[in-house]
Amino acid sequence: MTYKVLALKWRPSNFDQIIGQEHITKSLKNAIKFNRISHAFTFSGPRGVGKTTTARIVAKSLNCKNGITNLCGDDMCEHCEGITNSNHLDILEMDAASRTGIDDVRELIESSKYNPTSAKYKIIILDEVHMLSKQAFNGL
Repeated sequence: MTYKVLALKWRPSNFDQIIGQEHITKSLKNAIKFNRISHAFTFSGPRGVGKTTTARIVAKSLNCKNGITNLCGDDMCEHCEGITNSNHLDILEMDAASRTGIDDVRELIESSKYNPTSAKYKIIILDEVHMLSKQAFNGL
């Protein structure tokens, strides 16, 4: 049995499990369901409200083989499992609090040039983007 941080162990895995953000989850589900997704989403708010979790669920919803209406539960498809385990090739999650430099952003931009390998969409999640240096933010 491996140790897992409580925040990751009990992280919501679909929109229905997110508590207190019904207005956001309903808007996102409808946008995905009716194929009205934009090229970028910005999630803001205080610590602990589920910004990164929501971004990961959006990534799952867009790439799940079952679609948004039948999003994987316990028996996950390869995309949902990869996103949950943080090892999916097409979902890049960068912690901008620890990777604040322009070189990190250049690396991210370079990798974004390529099409997704196995999923429908390539998604980049920039966590703590406010921590980027001025040069990195301008480069982005």
